[in-house]
Amino acid sequence: MRKIDASVPIGRSRSDPISARAHAMKTVSIIMATFNGARFIGEQLSSLAAQTYPSLELIISDDGSNDGTLAIIDEFCRNAPFPVIVRRNETRLGYAENFLSASKLATGDYIAFCDQDDRWTSEKIEVAVEALSSSGAELFVHSASLMDVSGSTIGQFSQGINKSHVYEPLELGPWAVFYGCTMVFSRKLLDLVDGAYRGPHTFEFEGLLSHDLWIYFLATSLGKVIVDERPLICYRQHHANQTPHVQTRRFRAWWISLGIAAHPKLKRSEIADHRCGLMEHLCMSASDPGVKYAATRAARYWRQLAIYELERVKFYSARGLFHRALGCGILAWRGGYKSVGRGGLGWQLLIKDLLVGVFRLVAVFRAYRSSR
Repeated sequence: MRKIDASVPIGRSRSDPISARAHAMKTVSIIMATFNGARFIGEQLSSLAAQTYPSLELIISDDGSNDGTLAIIDEFCRNAPFPVIVRRNETRLGYAENFLSASKLATGDYIAFCDQDDRWTSEKIEVAVEALSSSGAELFVHSASLMDVSGSTIGQFSQGINKSHVYEPLELGPWAVFYGCTMVFSRKLLDLVDGAYRGPHTFEFEGLLSHDLWIYFLATSLGKVIVDERPLICYRQHHANQTPHVQTRRFRAWWISLGIAAHPKLKRSEIADHRCGLMEHLCMSASDPGVKYAATRAARYWRQLAIYELERVKFYSARGLFHRALGCGILAWRGGYKSVGRGGLGWQLLIKDLLVGVFRLVAVFRAYRSSR
């Protein structure tokens, strides 16, 4: 085990190979961000040690734990079946920055984000590497089983994955996301665009984009994404989760699946414009012709999306039913609700925009409930 002081430059020595078979197969860097995870981290570490894929390294970045987390990690490192790097942050980074900064230490061909309180199936990495290698995709994502604090299965979390499928660039929804703990992706994505410029969060009114949203943006804009319906981890639900609980009622799940309402504070048009700029810069700086082509295409896509999102905010904010309906109609006529694969927002979003933006039924319902 190598312990690293986060305040000094970090590197790997030539005498620290990932494994004896690293030259013959793709290597995978597992990135685990930890903070006061003593209750469950031992179980997760055991599931990592049981992986059937041999070419692994584990990078653990601890964000200032003051429980027994680091003691459990130290004990695991004594007999770990793969190299382990442990970094102890001098100041709290927060979970998203902790994941992204730790990813800079990765030497593997692929990276897998890992939460401290889940449990992986033994074949997760093997399945992911095989899928990525055979498809040429940049991102692999899978479903999950849900478990409670005792480890008992309490449900399934499909993430909308109904069947295994390979998506071409720009075919998935622009504002969607897959959970980071279900992602395995190409290391080179992180070298294309500096994460420091990733821009604002797309679901929250403040803060930078989270690590999984950032990878989702890069992968879906520039390459293929393969989704697998098999639940390859058990995702633990408890009160201390850094990410939201995923159990929800069917109506709410359907409502969320329609897309996000055009709230002015989310500034989706500005975010899309920012992403267009990132892709334009990548097009000019990249030496790989394939990356240049993908970035050029993505820049056009995000430029058009910025226009659509600005039009959405305008009719959401308009006074009078007629003007809101007119604005929505004009956006539909201009192709704003064509399929995502054709560069639009998707017809499903039209349902929410009519109910929320035009007829404001949510506001009417809230007013009715408050009057009772």
